Amino acid sequence: MALAVPGDASTDASPALDLPENGLLGAIVRLNLAVTEVLESAAASAGLSFADYLVLGVVRRSPDGRSAPTTIARVLGRTTGGMTLTLDRLEAAGLLRRSRSTQDGRRVVVELTAAGRRVALRVNTVLHGWEDRLSLPMPVVDAVAVLDELTSAVRAH
Repeated sequence: MALAVPGDASTDASPALDLPENGLLGAIVRLNLAVTEVLESAAASAGLSFADYLVLGVVRRSPDGRSAPTTIARVLGRTTGGMTLTLDRLEAAGLLRRSRSTQDGRRVVVELTAAGRRVALRVNTVLHGWEDRLSLPMPVVDAVAVLDELTSAVRAH
């Protein structure tokens, strides 16, 4: 299967990424590309990138709905510098706020605003609706088990 790669002029009218039609790696890449498109589209429907939605989701699901920037960066595998830029952007959009910890004034605490919570829940609802409409050849619990085993195997190597 050949997938278009924007900006690649190495072929004629339809530039492509050469993926094997069969084989595990090609299948994983095709799945990743397809799911990424869905995730980005769902987040874009709320005016976000998927990466920004993930930040809102980490904060929303944190204990008491509050988290530290370093914790968010660690959970999402990002640098603290990049996280600062993301938090600046989301704070300017009115989706979260940063404040000093009441226990330790040196620490910053991140929490969602009411608007941030609404946006995060809206995207979450869209994603769960998409998932519920998937037509799978096996029960979801079995698909999740297979994907979890595959993820473990990949991380082990």
